[in-house]
Amino acid sequence: MSAATVPAPVLEVEGLEKRFAGFVAVDGVSLTVAPGEIVGLIGANGAGKTTLLHTVYGRHRADAGSVRFLGEDVGALAPRDRARRGMGLVFQTTSIFPTLSVEENLRLGAMPKSGRASLGDADAIERTLVTIDLVAERAVAADDLAHGQQQWLEIGMALLAEPTLLFLDEPTSGMTRAESRRTAELIRGLRAERPDRSVIVVEHNIEFIAMISDRVIVMHRGTVIADGPIDAVRADPEVQASYLGRRG
Repeated sequence: MSAATVPAPVLEVEGLEKRFAGFVAVDGVSLTVAPGEIVGLIGANGAGKTTLLHTVYGRHRADAGSVRFLGEDVGALAPRDRARRGMGLVFQTTSIFPTLSVEENLRLGAMPKSGRASLGDADAIERTLVTIDLVAERAVAADDLAHGQQQWLEIGMALLAEPTLLFLDEPTSGMTRAESRRTAELIRGLRAERPDRSVIVVEHNIEFIAMISDRVIVMHRGTVIADGPIDAVRADPEVQASYLGRRG
């Protein structure tokens, strides 16, 4: 493929830094994400993964570096403005409305795009119910769902804003193995549904990341120490020492 036909990155991060009271949580990170790419972001606790994600999304103001999304420098934009341009973020801790039904939660998820929970969103909501495998639970209160189902509902709410780039922060935290496998299927299905949608998944579980990712980025002490296919990353001596806990 010639350089002229290579699609422009969805996300370009260059030299990004974030400090908290003198502690450097993200230290000069640079990375790119291509259209339709699913990227796993892994590392030990305290590696800077979630801080990087939240800085790219605008929840933390960067101390240095740049973030370009779809070719635009978004460094000065608030999270809501980045969301309007096509970024989506699903937190590790769900923020669903527990007393409302699954369908009512999804209607609220559609509001940032439409400006109102209108009947015009019905087709998108039906498609999303199928995507997140909650058709049978549409009338069930969110608080009565299993933990994994609540996370899928949260993903569904984010999808209704039609993000071009979706961030998932430890989506399998607290899930059973069966729920984690279903979550992997859901994430892979996002690309089948919309081939240009990119996903960045922050996770501790490297086996889960291996199931879903085209590419894996490993962070250690605020820096990127490896970036490549899962097999190459697993074989990297620095990754083995710092994250997988194996030496020599």
